[in-house]
Amino acid sequence: MSGNSWNGWGVSEIGPLHIKENIPNQDSCVVKKFSWGIVGVVCDGLGSKKYSHIGSKALVDAIVKTAQLFDFEKDIELFEPLLKSLWDINISPYTENETSTTLLFCIVKNKKIYIGRVGDGAIAIVGKESLLLEEDKDMFTNYTIPFGRNEKIRWYIYQDSEIDSIVMCSDGISEDLKKDKLLDFFKSYIVNYQNMKANKRAYEIKKWLKSWPVRGHSDDKTIVALVKARDE
Repeated sequence: MSGNSWNGWGVSEIGPLHIKENIPNQDSCVVKKFSWGIVGVVCDGLGSKKYSHIGSKALVDAIVKTAQLFDFEKDIELFEPLLKSLWDINISPYTENETSTTLLFCIVKNKKIYIGRVGDGAIAIVGKESLLLEEDKDMFTNYTIPFGRNEKIRWYIYQDSEIDSIVMCSDGISEDLKKDKLLDFFKSYIVNYQNMKANKRAYEIKKWLKSWPVRGHSDDKTIVALVKARDE
């Protein structure tokens, strides 16, 4: 099955604290289809950085461009320097420190699935063997390292045939849910929304993100799903 047999959607909702303090949504996301496949990205700008909303949008755009340009037959370690260069161009005239952001992404191309991450948030892989990918935070500092610093992209590469869907979300969602329930939550999310019309789906997801049931929640919330089309 080729990459262009995949579909997807993404929804982002500003958190109550940012509305109250008149701060932009610091999360960014995209799902973009091409003739060769599909790209899904979630970036969560660090709340302590003034221009992190610019950094997250700039990194989303840079991932899409890198996915188009990069030759995946080459060493995958060469992907990050190209991405970093494009991100640096996109954030100009601001600095990396002013625009710090995390990164979760999935690229389906050449019958392979390339999943990468730097920082927090969760990625669910649903297929022959379903699993949840999360950041290993330092238990003492609880600090997440943003893209472009000391931490390299952590890669997970699969054959297209091994996976049925991928869900990625910012920590505004993942950290409010019980860890042992996360994978089931993502599986149900796919079942509930994969066959729904796009406008209705976006409306319904935004509605429950706005009315998030966790008391005292404040963070922006973003969720992206990529789903393989079923065989007829």
